[in-house]
Amino acid sequence: MSKQVLPVASVVLVSLLGCSAASHSVPPSGPTTALPATSAGSATPASQPKPVAAPPQPGAQLAAEQKIEMSSKASFTAPTGWFLGRPNELPVRVWGPERDLMVTIVDVGAAKDSAAAVAAAWAVAQPGFALAIAEATDLPGRDGWDAMAQVTYVTPTAESRLVIAAARKRGDHWFVHLIEGSTAAVGRRGAQLRSVVDSFELPGMVKESFAGKTAKLNADTLKQFAAFVEQARTLTHVPGVAVAVVHGGKIVFEQGFGVRKAGQLGAVTPQTKFMIGSTTKSLTTLMMARLVDAKKFDWATPVTTLMPTFALGDAATTKQVTMQHTVCACTGMPRRDLEFIFEFDKVTAEARIASMQTMQPTTAFGETFQYSNLMVAAGGYVAAHSAFANKPLDAAYDAAMNREVVGPLKMIDTTFDMKRGASGNFAMPHGQGLSETMAYEPLAVTTEGAVSAVRPAGGAWSTVRDLARYVEMELAQGVVDGKTYVSKENLLKRRTPQIRITPVATYGLGLFVTNENDLPMLGHGGNTIGFTSDLFMFPEHDIGVVVLSNAGQANDFRTAVQRRFIELMFDGKPEALETLTGALARDIKSVKESKALFAAVPNEAWMKSLVGTYQNASLGTIEVKAQGKGFILDAGEWQAAVGEMHDRDGTVKLVTMGVPIVGLELVPSAPGKPATLTLDAGQQVYVFAKK
Repeated sequence: MSKQVLPVASVVLVSLLGCSAASHSVPPSGPTTALPATSAGSATPASQPKPVAAPPQPGAQLAAEQKIEMSSKASFTAPTGWFLGRPNELPVRVWGPERDLMVTIVDVGAAKDSAAAVAAAWAVAQPGFALAIAEATDLPGRDGWDAMAQVTYVTPTAESRLVIAAARKRGDHWFVHLIEGSTAAVGRRGAQLRSVVDSFELPGMVKESFAGKTAKLNADTLKQFAAFVEQARTLTHVPGVAVAVVHGGKIVFEQGFGVRKAGQLGAVTPQTKFMIGSTTKSLTTLMMARLVDAKKFDWATPVTTLMPTFALGDAATTKQVTMQHTVCACTGMPRRDLEFIFEFDKVTAEARIASMQTMQPTTAFGETFQYSNLMVAAGGYVAAHSAFANKPLDAAYDAAMNREVVGPLKMIDTTFDMKRGASGNFAMPHGQGLSETMAYEPLAVTTEGAVSAVRPAGGAWSTVRDLARYVEMELAQGVVDGKTYVSKENLLKRRTPQIRITPVATYGLGLFVTNENDLPMLGHGGNTIGFTSDLFMFPEHDIGVVVLSNAGQANDFRTAVQRRFIELMFDGKPEALETLTGALARDIKSVKESKALFAAVPNEAWMKSLVGTYQNASLGTIEVKAQGKGFILDAGEWQAAVGEMHDRDGTVKLVTMGVPIVGLELVPSAPGKPATLTLDAGQQVYVFAKK
């Protein structure tokens, strides 16, 4: 479906495309293919892991991360806790700890093309393999590989399972990774899966390296950078962008591109306010660092010491969680964004934190990267509560941010107030529907209300000029106007890797910390429904960049802009434009293929049979109703057009087709069963029962 609801399979595609984790955004919810209907209620954990049926059985479970060398001398890193195939057995296989995710690595050798290589790999791994291909994509070579490709396969909706082949070629030699597992497994183990795939390399492989290079930050490179930003903005149809570059303690470049609202004349300037999504997390952990300096708490302080009522669905995990753990993406808590995307009108911060009492960890502490907006929201609120105990949590957070961050850094236009944000010189949010032009259309600002009750994780409005002041402080290691603003110890604590994402990317405390191509970088990107942001810094070169746009899920644009800046500064290979145009071609192809799955003439009787009001304890009330010549899904806080989609496996689904949220798939119950609509979000399954 559209980029707004990205399938879990994208974790492999994004990895092969070489997207930097410093651009890592608020990851979209997991796949929305559905499991068989269960009883209505709150979020239901996905069914218990089922072993992948593929002989031979696993050998030893690894007590520590291990580099595995194949007979061809190719090697990869297997994560701690994973199972490794028995010694000397071919092909090489690894299984996730629950054995519901398996990667088979096949040394194919020579093949005429990627399709032949993938077919040969299946013939070795599973003779008789016969799943139909859903999508096959050839990709340009990167990082020492001459060519790459990815194939996804059609699997029954009821199985909630992914099957993917990822092929790479060096010279005339092909290697293929065959990935099979439940969507829940990929959701919980996605980072480890990326590590298995990304760590695969051959002896003598030379990757691009920026080690020892001096940044070429001058008027000419900045002029070229500005030209590329405008070119990329035009290609991707992003309405408006603002950019700032910081070096030597000052802004050396700032510029607005495009307009604040599509189809209107208001130009973007460096002082235009945008929502910055998860870039807010870096500001939240800065506030926390200041409060640690003030002895309000320590990073190791248990959350329940500061807020005794805080609780997760697992008592042992609740006791373990410290303030540091709330912002490290390392606690094993799964992502449950749909719960605040569906139900946010008049929901308080207190209610949002209380809802976490139903959350269960799906991996162990420190085991793997799992991104959780709700955990960061809890950390930010509890930290603020330590400073303003008599205020409601949202007011306490706003007060703490104003006192500790916004005020001292003179970020005069930064706010967490939606009314103030959406006033004066501000950009409107925009989203994409299923248009093959990939055009963006304006959204109501109220659509962004989902982030209000989780504001420490993504609720700030800001400008590139304001965020440049934050970057100046970060690059100066906590010094502002010649004085210590935050201790170096607590500032840098935020940059200390807490959990690995890929072989070159880790997560600190509200910051991505990477060393891709031997170029140390830190920062955080962000997405909301209608905005995309990026903030990345090169501390060794005293350079930082802020990029804000008023387009939801504009990740192709953001990744290309970051790559082009690196190319210009460090004489990198000119890959940004090729990568961007390739991604856009794939997006357009995906939209065309998605539209082809919708009934040209919807079965009106079938659609009318679904009309009614449905209830789920976690996602609230939705209504399917006729409107004009079509039908809509009304979630109360937002509405989207829906259509009848016949998926590749034959399942008929009700799917959102228009902004603000495209691609949510709801599977109706079978005739004769109680009327329900089931939404599978990977690690959670939500069943709406008809009232």
